[in-house]
Amino acid sequence: MKSDLTSSSGARMILVAPGSFIMGSPPDEVGHEVWEREREVTLPYEFYLGATLVTQIQYEQVLGETATERAFAAHPRIADDAPADSVGWQRATDYCARLTQIDREAGILRADWEYRLPTETEWEYACRAGTSGATYGPLDSIAWHFGNSDQRPHPVGEKAPNPWGFHDMLGNLWELCRDWFSVKRQLRAGRGGSYFNTKKSCRAAARSFYAWGGRYSGFRLAAAPVGPYDLCPPIEQYPVPPAKPSLWDALDSRDYALAEQILVDDPDELIGVDWVPPSLHGCIYEDKPEMFEWFLDHGANIELREQDYGSPPLTSAIIHRHERIIRILVERGADTTRAMEIAQRGLAGDFEDDPSLDREGYRAIIELLRELGVK
Repeated sequence: MKSDLTSSSGARMILVAPGSFIMGSPPDEVGHEVWEREREVTLPYEFYLGATLVTQIQYEQVLGETATERAFAAHPRIADDAPADSVGWQRATDYCARLTQIDREAGILRADWEYRLPTETEWEYACRAGTSGATYGPLDSIAWHFGNSDQRPHPVGEKAPNPWGFHDMLGNLWELCRDWFSVKRQLRAGRGGSYFNTKKSCRAAARSFYAWGGRYSGFRLAAAPVGPYDLCPPIEQYPVPPAKPSLWDALDSRDYALAEQILVDDPDELIGVDWVPPSLHGCIYEDKPEMFEWFLDHGANIELREQDYGSPPLTSAIIHRHERIIRILVERGADTTRAMEIAQRGLAGDFEDDPSLDREGYRAIIELLRELGVK
């Protein structure tokens, strides 16, 4: 087989030879979960994998549509070679099926081969590229993550590749795989972490469920022989992780000493970017102003956007009509540039699925904003 394959969409793919490796992570690895238990795995066949994630222009050339469409765009389209984000599992598999048809007819792909999403085993084997640590290099040099990304995706290939030539296997976007993460909850597996995740998620062994099409979700093209392949067990087939108190448990029980200790042990818990939703937005959705203030008092980012819709806390609090939290945010200096516009849109019914629902609560929010000096 040729060492490289280039699809008609322009995706450069690298041949991966058969081999064995240790999949998963040791129990003492930061971020380890029980469904990452270590085991030796053998891949008996060769396959191709994209040197980068599928880009915006590659996606559009095959499906004739833009990948990135959402109500609250957190970032504009950056470039044609930015990764195609906001892609769900079904649309990614549609892309693979369509490109298979195109490239078979063009003589680029053999009839007994197909394009598809990689399995988790294929993905991790290629990600590790013969290495055995949590990452295949220093994270800042190989990945766009929460600490260096400016909270936005970046064009593919800007960070150093792994030893086999693959770029952005960690960070930038979660990469959809064939496997189930949870069959019970109908969630497909995602790998590699994103520009909005910490080192806990930007690891070779990390598995998550970022496959519903949110802005942190993209995919990498695989080409392999048509035929059976092994999938990882979903999380339901692993032991239940031992229970340990979370920051939310401590705050719900008003055990502030425990909450402080949890932050000492893991400062990333404050912002909660590896959760859905992050800390401040979680408080907003549950209307917990006291807890909200606790997070702010300990340094939570007052402008950090919510993961699915790209809304900063004040926008979310207005949409949910939580007056106490709105007051806290304005008095603590949150950006109010769009606050009145958001409230007026709420009154007009922009945020209600059912236009018959009572929207009068937004009048009170408008009056509150005026009282607080927001124009």
